[in-house]
Amino acid sequence: MNTIKSYIDYMENSWLVFTLNLYDFSVKRQQIAPKKIYCIDSGLSNAVGFGFSLNAGKLLENLVFLALRQQYQKIFYYTTPSGFEIDFYLPEEQQLVQVTQILDAPVTRERELRALADAVQSIKVKSALILSDANEDSLDLNGVPVAVRSTAEWLLNR
Repeated sequence: MNTIKSYIDYMENSWLVFTLNLYDFSVKRQQIAPKKIYCIDSGLSNAVGFGFSLNAGKLLENLVFLALRQQYQKIFYYTTPSGFEIDFYLPEEQQLVQVTQILDAPVTRERELRALADAVQSIKVKSALILSDANEDSLDLNGVPVAVRSTAEWLLNR
């Protein structure tokens, strides 16, 4: 286990990968919780990673992380009390960000909105953003505005 952590630390120190901590009020829980890893070069991750098919959703999430990292110093992921994962939480903005390749499927839409609704109940949030393939009308979850934006447009207009 220490060897793996050492290798990840080496890659992080050389700016090949970035680790993302879980957002928690307890720093100790943040440190012991699993970390998400994002790569500076998606070609490198595809070359050394293992998979049976292209994981476009993960690559899209990686792209959004790299864009957020240019603008924000503090970025976390969040797991709700019910166990739903929020891709990114920006505490300075009090904003949740979910990334999904396509939001059209009812199962996907329900999953993303359920996670956001649960997160809104457990942490202080001013707004939420869902990045997907197309713009849609904004939603309201328990008084919190949720913008649904095209990832491509969001990247161009940041």
